[in-house]
Order: sequence, then C-alpha cells, then structure tokens
Amino acid sequence: MKLSRRAFLAAIPLAPTAAEAYGLGSGSISFDNVVRQIGGVGDISSYLLAAVNKEFVATYGAPAQVTFTHTLSGGALDARIAAASDEIKAQVAFVAKLLYTGEVTKDGVTTAAYYPWCLAWASLTFATAPGLCGGPAFGHWQNAPLPGQM
Repeated sequence: MKLSRRAFLAAIPLAPTAAEAYGLGSGSISFDNVVRQIGGVGDISSYLLAAVNKEFVATYGAPAQVTFTHTLSGGALDARIAAASDEIKAQVAFVAKLLYTGEVTKDGVTTAAYYPWCLAWASLTFATAPGLCGGPAFGHWQNAPLPGQM
C-alpha cells in the first residue's frame, strides 16, 4: 500500500487519539455520563472529560472508577449520592471541583491545569480565562482596573 502525502497529513490528528486506548473522553460512556450529571450540563468538552478521567484514575485508581461509575449510574443522581459511602461522596466532590475550577491537587500543591476548559469559565460571557485573552504575559488580567471601574 502506498500512502499519499494527503492521506498521511489527514491521519496526523488521529495519531494521539489512536495511541490512547480510549480516545477522547474516558472511553466509558457510563463514566462520562455520570461526570456530565455531576456537572449539570451535557456539553462538557471531550478534553475536559478526558482530563477528569485521567485525574480520577491517577488519584483514586481504575478499580475505584469502576465502583464510582457502578454506584452512580442509573436513576436519580442526587439520591444515589445521598446513599453512597463517604469515599464516593469525596470522589463526587473531586469531580465537581475539577469540572468547575479546573483545579487538581497533587502532593499538597493545587494547580488550575484545566481552567480554560472548566465550566466556570465557560459560563462567563463577560470575561475570558487569563492567558487566553489578548495582551502580553497574563493578558488583560495583568492590568489593574482603572479608578472608577470597580
């Protein structure tokens, strides 16, 4: 088989996805659906879903993810959370925090690694995430408001 330059270039965006066993999102429709229910919106970006999957597994492990998904899948989520163990409730809080703030804590250090894609920034119509807005360095966020603008 001879691979044309056009076919090769068209396949490049698929390479990172194909290299990952699951592609975008977690690969588990059930886990992604639980995450969407926790977030309260259906249009969470696939990048953020993949981030939640990655950080959840890194923090709690793959077996915990299976238990989490099994415990919270099907039925009313709020009732399932209320009946869940304290460990599952802590995992729900972890997912909600990551979804809305983009923050993860590793070794006692909290970073906002996913803030440009988090739901809090997506909900704002009057601001852009720092670093994504225009201007040098930290964008417009590096400049203090002028007197009388607050």
